[in-house]
Amino acid sequence: MHLASVKTRLIVWLLLCSFPISICAQGEKKEWKRVYTGEDSVIEVSVGSLTLETGHILRARFRTILSKAEGLKGKPETKYKSRLENVEFKSPSGQYRYRETSLLDSAGQTVLSAEPDPSQEWKALKEGGMMKRLFDAVRQLSPFGSWKVVDYRFAEGPSVDSQEFRPILGTRVRIASDRVEVGTKICSLPAYQSKFVSDKELDHELGISMVAIGIKENRAETVVVKCESNEWKPPQSLFVKLPEGGLLMLWQGVFLVLKKEHN
Repeated sequence: MHLASVKTRLIVWLLLCSFPISICAQGEKKEWKRVYTGEDSVIEVSVGSLTLETGHILRARFRTILSKAEGLKGKPETKYKSRLENVEFKSPSGQYRYRETSLLDSAGQTVLSAEPDPSQEWKALKEGGMMKRLFDAVRQLSPFGSWKVVDYRFAEGPSVDSQEFRPILGTRVRIASDRVEVGTKICSLPAYQSKFVSDKELDHELGISMVAIGIKENRAETVVVKCESNEWKPPQSLFVKLPEGGLLMLWQGVFLVLKKEHN
C-alpha cells in the first residue's frame, strides 16, 4: 500500500469518526497513582482512566479513601469509606466539573451513586487549590509526556529499511494538553479525541490490519489529534496505545514507535 493512500484514508477516517467513547470503566483494572496525602484522606488517580474528548476536555477518574468511614447525609447509619469521581477538565481555559460520583463502603460495595448533571456549570481552577493539583496529575497521564522515536513501521508489514525515515530515529516527541512537538514541528493548539478501534474498523478505514503494524490484539485504544492551528501538514495524526506502555504515532504516512522518557 502506498504511503499517500494511507494519508488519504486517514483523513477520511478522522472526519468520519466522531463518536465519543469513555474508557473510565476500565479504570478499575488499572493502577492507581497517589496524588494527595492528608490526615483525613488520600486521593489517587486511575492511570488508565484518561479520556480525551472534543472541546479540549480531559476526563479522569479519582478515588478518595477516607481514614475513617463517614455516614451519608440524612442516613448516618449508612457509612462510606471511599469515593469514586469522574472529573472533567477543560483546557486551556482552566475549568472543571464533576460527573459521575459513587460512594463505597469498607467492603467496596456501592452505597450511593449519582448520575452526571448535564446542567452543571464549569468552575474555575484556583492556583494552588486541590482541583488544580488534580488537573496537573491528569496532564501527566499517557499519552501526555516526553517520548522518543525508537523505530518506525510501515503499513505494508514488517519494518522496511528506508533512508528517508532513518533520520527520525531518536527524535523527541512531547505531548501536552495544549501543545505537541515532533522534533521541530510544533502544534500549539491540538484537539484530542479518544477512541477504541477494532481491527476490522482499522482495516476498513485505513486499509491496514493491526498485525501489519505490530499489534497482536484485535482492538486498540487510539487518540486522534488534530492541529487546529494548522501548523502541521497534514493537520491530523493518530496515537495508538501499545499494551506494554508505548505508543505508535502515525506521522506523514509512517507509524513511529515511541518510548516514554522518564524524568
